[in-house]
Amino acid sequence: MPGFVKMDGGSPPLEESKVKTVRPKRRLMLQLILIMLLISLAPLVISDTNLVRLNEEYLENDLLGSHAKRARQTAEEVSSYLKSTIEKLEIIARLQPLTRSFSDLQNYQLLVFFLEEYKDLISISLLDEEGTTKAEVMRPGLGKARQEERAALRERVMAEALEGKVYVSDPLGIPEKNASLVTIGLPIFSGNHVGGVLMADMSLERIWEIIERITIRRSGEAYLVDRKGRLIAHKDRQRAIHQESMKDEEIVGKYLALGNTGGALPFVDKGGRAMLGAYAPLSLEGWGVVVQEPRKDAYSVVAEMKEQILIWGLVTSVLVCIIGLFFARRISVPIMDFTRSALVIAQGNFKEKIQVRANNEIGQLAETFNFMVSELDLYDKNMRDLFMSAIASLAAAIDERDPYTRGHSERVTEYSMAIADEMGLDPKVKEEVQVAALLHDIGKIGIDDSVLRKPGRLTEAEFRQIKEHPEKGANIMAPIKQLEKIIPSMRHHHERYDGAGYPDGLRGDAIPLPARIIAVADTFDAMTSDRPYQAARPESEVVENLKEWSGTRYDPEVYEAFVKAYYHGRIKGWKRRISEDRAPAGTAVLQTPSV
Repeated sequence: MPGFVKMDGGSPPLEESKVKTVRPKRRLMLQLILIMLLISLAPLVISDTNLVRLNEEYLENDLLGSHAKRARQTAEEVSSYLKSTIEKLEIIARLQPLTRSFSDLQNYQLLVFFLEEYKDLISISLLDEEGTTKAEVMRPGLGKARQEERAALRERVMAEALEGKVYVSDPLGIPEKNASLVTIGLPIFSGNHVGGVLMADMSLERIWEIIERITIRRSGEAYLVDRKGRLIAHKDRQRAIHQESMKDEEIVGKYLALGNTGGALPFVDKGGRAMLGAYAPLSLEGWGVVVQEPRKDAYSVVAEMKEQILIWGLVTSVLVCIIGLFFARRISVPIMDFTRSALVIAQGNFKEKIQVRANNEIGQLAETFNFMVSELDLYDKNMRDLFMSAIASLAAAIDERDPYTRGHSERVTEYSMAIADEMGLDPKVKEEVQVAALLHDIGKIGIDDSVLRKPGRLTEAEFRQIKEHPEKGANIMAPIKQLEKIIPSMRHHHERYDGAGYPDGLRGDAIPLPARIIAVADTFDAMTSDRPYQAARPESEVVENLKEWSGTRYDPEVYEAFVKAYYHGRIKGWKRRISEDRAPAGTAVLQTPSV
């Protein structure tokens, strides 16, 4: 096709290749060693990680089950102790109807006997229906402590016992005695009605001992809380004596919320430590036992397993590095050669061949890769030819609308490429010049035929319409993303070097270089072709005109390249082309003298 300029090379004509020159940042040998490390260590890490995870899951479930069992057993032991104490007091209460004939001294002696028999009791009191003390015995020291607080319990004990209920009070701490006690009240039945009340104070020493003897690994512990979440028993007795509130602990809050059910769970304590714990309720009074330990202590076995995995992983890594260093040297050179060639090909140079001589899979891969590159080169050539043919056909279709400018876009493209060659431009820039030159007048699609085909001179209004074609062309091509770099050159091919052009009045280097080249080529073709409003002018005269306009209308550097191309015979005006085409074979054609 006339005017079509074929460009060799593998890079796409519409946009810069996205692949840059890349040099490997690390030696291939190091990469191969890392790959071998990955291949050798990955199964080990994956298997060991899964093993550790499974062990953690099994261990956690086992530990939670163990803690739940320990909590239940402790709750049963404490409940059994409380129940045993209450049963002892019930024996005393059932004996009271039989001792009505006893004197006060005899009742006192009977209570002393029981107090000496039941060592955990601190005091025993017999009260009548009105709450009057009939007989009372107590141990010296602790028995007389906190009498005011204990007296305040009398009304509650009386109220519950007179209704026929057994009552166990909240614990009462006695810091000065380093002790704590609870008050128990039982009804004394006389026939079918309550004839009195038996009230006794019981030390929590035995319950504390039950709780304190529970040890779990390094720092696990158990404690007892009441219905309000306060400590009843703990290895730190002062915390229990002062009834420290534990309801803000997650596991205690869970117990208080669920009531009479037990459970086990991982949780975080108030100090932010990950914990494993369980809770279990007592059979009476809403008390509960909590067993817990830090998660890191519970997982000490898993931590040791992880440490062994790390040690053997390091040993394996050293061995793999030594073996990898040996084998990597044997395969690194051909792979590096392959990589260098592949990087060149990746930039679009499909003429490159991978020169790898290896009698293994790498050599076979190189041959296959070379075949693939050959096919890509052919495909790229076909696609580029298709693209450029489509562009050239579109330009020809535009020129066909105006019989006076037929072939104009093709000639401008040819002249522009000749100038670009003389300027020694990069192949990518030359491709931009080629496409922009072919499409520079596409905006004339939007110009009315009556204006475009008018045989005479244009009016000022009609010329304004013609001047719109660069902007119209840019707008037409704007949706085509691949032409993004080409469109500015199409839009600005009528700008002047001094800034007096259109449509945007750009000047100097602000005008894209392809547009500056097209401007010179476009003017030369227009002035050397017959138009309705002017006859073709001699080429020498046009070259002189262009020289006069160099620096004002046109880029001086572009003009100099134009003159060189003209001298070398690469630029021929329309009339000279026709005369050469019509001259008989062997006829000498007069050449335009050099300027």
